Amino acid sequence: MSKDFHLTLLFFLTFTLAFSQDFIIKGLVKDDKQNPVVLANVILLSGDGEFIKGTVTNDQGFYEFEDVTSGTYNIVASFIANTVESSSISVTENSVLKPLILQSAQELDEVVVTQKKPVLEQLADRHIFSVENTALSDGDIWDVLKRTPGVMVMNNRLYINGSPNVNVMINGKLVNLPESDIINLLTGSSASNVEAIEVITSPPAKYSAEGGLLINIKMKKNLVAGYNGAVFNRYTQGVLPKHTLGTDHFFKGKKIDFSTNYSFSHNRNWTRYTDITTYLENGIWTAEQKIIDKKKSHNINLFLDVQLNEKNTLSVTSTSNLSPNGNTDYFSITDINTIDGDLAARLDGLNVLKDDTYNTSNYIDWVYKLNDKGAEITTNVHYTYNDSKQNQVLNNNIVQGFTERTSENTLNIASDQIINLFSAQTDLTLPLTKQSVMETGFRVATINSEASIIQSGFDDSVNGISPTGSGLFDYDEQIYAGYVSLNNNWESWKLNIGLRAEYTDTEGNLDMSASLNATSYFNLFPNMALSFKKEKNAFYLKYYRRITRPRYNSINPFQFYLTANSFYEGNPNLKPAYSDYVQFDYVYDRDYKVALFVNRKSNEQAQQIIQDNETSTLRTQFINLETNYFYGIDASVSKELTSYWYLYALVSHYRDKDSFTDPNTNTIVENAIWTTFIRANNYFTLLKDESLFADVTCTYFSPYIRGNSKFESYSKVGLSFRKTFWNKDASISLGIEDIFNTGNTLSTRNYLDQRNSTSARLESRLLILGFRYKFGNTKIRDNSKKKNTDEGKRL
Repeated sequence: MSKDFHLTLLFFLTFTLAFSQDFIIKGLVKDDKQNPVVLANVILLSGDGEFIKGTVTNDQGFYEFEDVTSGTYNIVASFIANTVESSSISVTENSVLKPLILQSAQELDEVVVTQKKPVLEQLADRHIFSVENTALSDGDIWDVLKRTPGVMVMNNRLYINGSPNVNVMINGKLVNLPESDIINLLTGSSASNVEAIEVITSPPAKYSAEGGLLINIKMKKNLVAGYNGAVFNRYTQGVLPKHTLGTDHFFKGKKIDFSTNYSFSHNRNWTRYTDITTYLENGIWTAEQKIIDKKKSHNINLFLDVQLNEKNTLSVTSTSNLSPNGNTDYFSITDINTIDGDLAARLDGLNVLKDDTYNTSNYIDWVYKLNDKGAEITTNVHYTYNDSKQNQVLNNNIVQGFTERTSENTLNIASDQIINLFSAQTDLTLPLTKQSVMETGFRVATINSEASIIQSGFDDSVNGISPTGSGLFDYDEQIYAGYVSLNNNWESWKLNIGLRAEYTDTEGNLDMSASLNATSYFNLFPNMALSFKKEKNAFYLKYYRRITRPRYNSINPFQFYLTANSFYEGNPNLKPAYSDYVQFDYVYDRDYKVALFVNRKSNEQAQQIIQDNETSTLRTQFINLETNYFYGIDASVSKELTSYWYLYALVSHYRDKDSFTDPNTNTIVENAIWTTFIRANNYFTLLKDESLFADVTCTYFSPYIRGNSKFESYSKVGLSFRKTFWNKDASISLGIEDIFNTGNTLSTRNYLDQRNSTSARLESRLLILGFRYKFGNTKIRDNSKKKNTDEGKRL
């Protein structure tokens, strides 16, 4: 049978099968004088106290919970400082409960409703890490990601399952920022507003096939009626100080839920690099570089939900980052020695880079409920604008000796890149049976990147120096996508399957070139997540196929210089990469897990450092690897050892094999290694009133590879504390990162005619102090989840 026939049959079944029957719970909240209580907070809990959903009473004091499955529940109602809880109720049909009476004499200092669930929750296609009640709550979100199970941070890059192709979302919305600006955004955002971190290891078909795996940062949503807010302050001392100051605000009315947070960060970062390159017959070049980066960033996030009526909900999300007047100074001293070790020349360089960056991402979501059984239509429109300006002045002086490989000059470089992203997506959710739900949708995205550069002051007589005097590179991309998925949930089995189709059309035009770089391609991206649970045993099988399109700044064909003989440039011929991933998990008693995984990639994009022995230059450029294989085994435990000690520990052992074409000799080179990664996170809740929290993290990485580079092993130990006081309205925190200062990295490239190494010494040992104070109507802690699904494109 044809593929079209199967697709037609699937949609026919969608509309002919009957919808399932869930139940509705209704009730009334009164005070002790029999008056209805307006805007009382009402929470539905499972029989074992787990939070299910929440709402508020209307102007007649009535509340209603829809789509409730059969089971045993409790209901908690509260208003100001008064609370009442129902007796246990069994739901097997639509129910109207007797009124809940709030007694005015019942005064409580604080009512805290929390979810009783494990810190780490394993699902078929993802795992969820709750950060509440840990020492991480007073840190920033970037620190939380460093400690999230399944996530690794190396050299300020996120990795999941060994892959750096990771997209970050906030409340289901993709953060459309370059990697460096994502760090600025997350370091300036308080973790106190985070409900949980979702690590999506098998992305459903409704998400874009772009990139690798997904990290969804689920922010809290205000449940208590009225207004509350917070202020926070965070100071970090490394070699240089860093400071973040911010405020959060939440408001909830009958039909409006609004929150905003703003933070200002003043970061000063210090980094040292040592590059040692043996240019065969041209001597040994040793470059000592010190980089001081100073940047002030303003981050603001806005979240607005408006319930227009019982069927229509409108949501607006906006994330913006402004980093004006950034300044980075590169100080370098390069010694040029002969092969015998004699000093032939010494170069002194100063590279001053000033940059201004502005980024804003805006989303509008409209949800229309087709019926009370879960059928709905969701439409999302998204727009991102990114503007990055750079001005660079590079001075190079020969302070001793003489060399024909470089000259004294002053280089002036001005560049600007403006990126506009627009996308629109419509999704249809249809329950087919009580156990099955189908989702289908269509998406269109258009992207335009316009990069310009003006360069002067270069000595064209030096081999290897051939910059573009001025140029304009215009890149356009259109993506059309459609998908269908089926989510099945039986008593012991769960099966999520989906298929996504994407057509991509790209066009790159360099004004100095007569040729036009245009490509078009169509791909299918299947995914599957299967789980089976019986008693204490759980089995998971997942598969997905993904694409990684080139980042826009990686395809710009311009050269940017770090020193007179070290530069990086874009690659307009960079191809999209594809990844096929399979993983099998066995989990015992929810605490012990063993996972087998294999990942095959084609055209994987890797940033390579390549030396040119003839011109004595180092070029950094993204290239496509020929193949990449990644397979291994994980063993982990996530367990509450005592009433005050929770442990997450992981041992990962895997084989990583990269093959790539050396651009100097056109020879295929293989780089392979077995790597072991060990990690232990310890979370402690201390004191009788449970007001002191501690977090101890240990990490070890054996030697590993990335493209043509091999990295030596490193380890880190971190410690942090958080203490609450003033009835938990205030808290202070203290932390030390990389206590023993062992987190530096050394990479080498020794193959064919390549003989170079890089030693990176970042500010990894940090002292962190934090303070947070909550105010307003904070008597009920929010546990409501905001579930949005959308994604944008990459920068």
